[in-house]
Amino acid sequence: METEENNQLAFLDVLDKRNGDHLDHTVYRKPTHTDRYLHKLSNHHPSQKQGIIGTLANRPRRICAKDHIQEELNHLNKAFLANGYNEKEIKAALAPRQRRLDANEQNNTVNKAFLPYVSQVTDRIGKVLRKHNIKTIYKPTRKIKDCLRPAKDKRVPLSSARIYCIPCSCGEALGQTDKSAVAEHALRDGDHKIQFENTQVIATTSGYHPRLVREAVEIHKHPNNFNRKEETL
Repeated sequence: METEENNQLAFLDVLDKRNGDHLDHTVYRKPTHTDRYLHKLSNHHPSQKQGIIGTLANRPRRICAKDHIQEELNHLNKAFLANGYNEKEIKAALAPRQRRLDANEQNNTVNKAFLPYVSQVTDRIGKVLRKHNIKTIYKPTRKIKDCLRPAKDKRVPLSSARIYCIPCSCGEALGQTDKSAVAEHALRDGDHKIQFENTQVIATTSGYHPRLVREAVEIHKHPNNFNRKEETL
């Protein structure tokens, strides 16, 4: 729980300041905040860069007291100058503007095309698509995380929630059932050997209920199994 310190209380991105008999509001930044934003030289479409400045400029207008709005805009101006933007770009992006819905958005019939951003190439494609009422969404071609190896180790095979086929020496296979059914089958006549070393993944699904459906399908596809449950759903 946040507590008041030095007549100030932070809540989400708002900093409440006690000023006499009333409260002031301004933007809250953590002590570790570095004012590092998308750099001017980064390989992103100009509209995305301008959008970042515009979004941050709208925040103080929404949550700051009137006395602190200009103070916050001056802070953003210095921050984006340090990120490679020039005064003209920053001034245009910081200016208040009213968003207007175009005809497509008003009719809820916006068609979109997602394209990797390549300077001076994708822009031309976007202009052509705009003539056909298709909005172009630009995506970066490659991110830093794509160049790095995943931090997590690979999962051990047969350790994730998938659909497996566990064969037995008698020729039957385990379908969707409880774990104890394996022991019951092995002890039924005393001469069964569950071949765990030959276990195979026959399907991969995400989510419990989709997995039940897929298990039911696989059980009907492979009738020679010792599945305990008559129904899987």
